[in-house]
Amino acid sequence: MVIFEAGLSKHARVKDVIWEGEWCWPQASCDVVELQQRVRNIPISYAPDSIHWDKVGEAFSTARAFHGIRQRSSSVDWHDIVWHSRRIPKHALSLWLAFRGAHRTKDKLLAFGVVHSAECAFVCGETETLQHLFFQCPFSAMVWREVLLLCNIVRPILPWADEVLWMSTHARGSAFHHTVRRLAFAATTYHLWIERNRRCFKNLFLPYQEIIRLVRQDVSGKLASSNSYPRCERYHSLCVNWGVPLGEDI
Repeated sequence: MVIFEAGLSKHARVKDVIWEGEWCWPQASCDVVELQQRVRNIPISYAPDSIHWDKVGEAFSTARAFHGIRQRSSSVDWHDIVWHSRRIPKHALSLWLAFRGAHRTKDKLLAFGVVHSAECAFVCGETETLQHLFFQCPFSAMVWREVLLLCNIVRPILPWADEVLWMSTHARGSAFHHTVRRLAFAATTYHLWIERNRRCFKNLFLPYQEIIRLVRQDVSGKLASSNSYPRCERYHSLCVNWGVPLGEDI
């Protein structure tokens, strides 16, 4: 509207309001006068246009802009357990929600008045909380224990916070067995959550052996797609456990 009232063409450029090195705005309306007051201290330069970000000489990029305006949170120890390069996206998202305590477990739904009972969907008689679901429930504990065995890990099932800490400590790095652990952990939490929802919303029940099969299927499929399998004896049993063919190197 300001450009229209000033009598300028809709294709007008900045140079059209500059005369002999000075700002020269049409005095057609109060809005134009106000605009002239705002820009009068902007120096006029005939150098080629350039775009800078934050300071002169620093190139602009959408990444710089995003990191400049977003609110940064403190780093967490489990970041690499979720957002590693070989993650399965839907598994990573579900695991991230679990780490953030964002799954709508029945204890939360009961507090919201959405459900009338917080009894565990795996009919163990306990209250369904995040900590119970992963992996204090007998059903989920059986699944996780078998998945750990597939990873050649024999140890007691830990409380959720300790499981997260254990994985953050023992599944770091790019070694093959660390990748397997990260994939197995994410796949287990994902399929247990899906089974929980299946029971709640569809009244369908899969045995724990089927959940383990689904976990193994997803993990072996992801490992197979990477075309990088270890031949060394150290990882031979892992490959056999997960149904991954042996290759040349790690």
